[in-house]
Amino acid sequence: MNGLNLKQFHENQGLPANVYYFYLSESTLLSMKKVFTVCILVFWGAFTIAQNSQLKILAIGDSNGEFDFGWVAQLQKIRLSDRIVNTAISGNTTGFDNLNRKELNTLRNVNSYLNKGDTELAGMDVILIMLGTNDCKAIFADSLKQVPLNMERLILKIKQHGVYRQYQPQIFIVSPPPFGPPEMLIAKYKGGAKRIKYLQKKFKKTARKENCIFIDIYSEIKDTFKNITSDGIHLTPEGQRQIAEIINLKVDKQMQKNGLFGGF
Repeated sequence: MNGLNLKQFHENQGLPANVYYFYLSESTLLSMKKVFTVCILVFWGAFTIAQNSQLKILAIGDSNGEFDFGWVAQLQKIRLSDRIVNTAISGNTTGFDNLNRKELNTLRNVNSYLNKGDTELAGMDVILIMLGTNDCKAIFADSLKQVPLNMERLILKIKQHGVYRQYQPQIFIVSPPPFGPPEMLIAKYKGGAKRIKYLQKKFKKTARKENCIFIDIYSEIKDTFKNITSDGIHLTPEGQRQIAEIINLKVDKQMQKNGLFGGF
């Protein structure tokens, strides 16, 4: 301002001398513009990451997954930004026509599950499979060794489907929960505790063989299971929440490893 003090400059410009003004050089304005641009880019980048981090999840299961307070619903409460399509149905098995009903045979119906998931999600990042409880009913006791083979066939069928080939979702095999003590079980589930334990070990091997991730909820809750089940088979809301927490942590860990974050 050529040696003028601020008061003189204001007077020469016809401005009130007692009002303060800020004068920014062109270089300062340019710097501020750059900072503003960077802030916008950072914000947009964070928004884009948050959008991309939303996981699209297909859940396959039985009654413990179908309940409105079941593990799938509990998982959705935890993973608020993710989208989950729940195809769990009470009585579902890996590959038996339970109660002579074809709709309770996952091997028969998995293609429709995948199609439903793709239609509703327009993509797929994760497939969660928790089956085996109904396969351990007394009526299927003589076919127990068939169950791990059914699970293998199920995984292979999923991998052959167009939805899997297009999106390459991560498959998680979740062990079925334990059975309660014999005095809690009705007749059709008698002897099931040993059969469930057998499946826990076999499903772990299947997951390793088929390059899936195994989630062992059996071992996590077996010591306290009688406290979180109403009938030795079905979990209470608290038990379902515990299962969902275990699954959530495992999914987060694996998807971060895969480069997908989710769970925000």
